[in-house]
Amino acid sequence: MVENEINILIAGVGGQGNILASKIIAEAALHQGRNVIVGEVFGVSQRGGSVISHVRLGGRCLSPLSPEHGSEIICGLEPMEALRAASIYVKSNGLVISNSRPHQPVAVNRGKVSYPPIEKIQSGLKKLCLQVTVFDATLLAERAGNPNAANIVLVGALSVLPIIDLPVSSFEIAIEENMPKAVKTNHKAFHLGREEMLRLSKN
Repeated sequence: MVENEINILIAGVGGQGNILASKIIAEAALHQGRNVIVGEVFGVSQRGGSVISHVRLGGRCLSPLSPEHGSEIICGLEPMEALRAASIYVKSNGLVISNSRPHQPVAVNRGKVSYPPIEKIQSGLKKLCLQVTVFDATLLAERAGNPNAANIVLVGALSVLPIIDLPVSSFEIAIEENMPKAVKTNHKAFHLGREEMLRLSKN
């Protein structure tokens, strides 16, 4: 029996740990014997450009990239990138989990273009899919001891979703294997993300 295919897309900008997040999810699945394919699409990542990672679990998928409007989950490390990715990839019955903290590009910082309010981005996301959860993952990362661990916070939030169906221990092992010098901090970031997602899902 072939397990159902689940397409996860992680959207962010260069330097946010996009690829590391996808690797942790993929390795957590591999520890449970799940079929996994991972692919990345880079913008000018070294300059803060878009980076999109595709994690495809189960099924018989051969391509490393999700089909357009074929992703069950969009995980946004950056809110505008989450909206950009969702407009192309999310299913109408899919869901989005995103950091609310913007990572403004150089053009915004120089005043050449304006960054839309987070409320407008959320509104745009809600028009595209069934469920949208946005919270300040960077703040939780700071509480864990590393403001750059927002990607791990969001992996924690994603791990709560029933559709993922992976034990917490598989994520913890993947974090230990990929981040051996900061295990305690990243475990804390992961669990803060889980706790926040559980709290928000009850409201």
